Amino acid sequence: MNSKTLVAYFTKGGASEEYAKVIGEMLTANGLVVETCNLAHDIPDVAAFDTVVLGTGVRISRVYRRWKKVLKQKALSSKHLFMFLSSGTAIEEPDKAVEKFLRPLVEQYGLKPKSLVSFPGKIPEKWAKLDGQKETMKPDKAKAWAQEIAHQVQSK
Repeated sequence: MNSKTLVAYFTKGGASEEYAKVIGEMLTANGLVVETCNLAHDIPDVAAFDTVVLGTGVRISRVYRRWKKVLKQKALSSKHLFMFLSSGTAIEEPDKAVEKFLRPLVEQYGLKPKSLVSFPGKIPEKWAKLDGQKETMKPDKAKAWAQEIAHQVQSK
């Protein structure tokens, strides 16, 4: 089965882009046909895809408005949908980040994602100097999640 998979993301600080690339690479390595899209440049029509992985960052306690444009597409209801975010909240409380930022949008748009996950975002350089913590990204978590996605999609 060669289903088409979209990995679309919106980012300002770069964390969501890094995670999207890791996820796309892992899905490709698992035999899926993957197209990656930076939503800053284009809002794709999800109708052309069987599986959709959507990622966003969080800034000032909000997900990006441009990312929400994809959530409004009615075709999402018939897709294998997976959603992720990267945020500072996810550094210490990943479940709280999902409940605070993703769950309300899932309910608002009537979506039925197979999985919601949050990954630690990047700490801005000016803040990293204050607390001494520089690297918070967890690409291995994104790889493991992508493996789960591949397994779910291929077993359908």
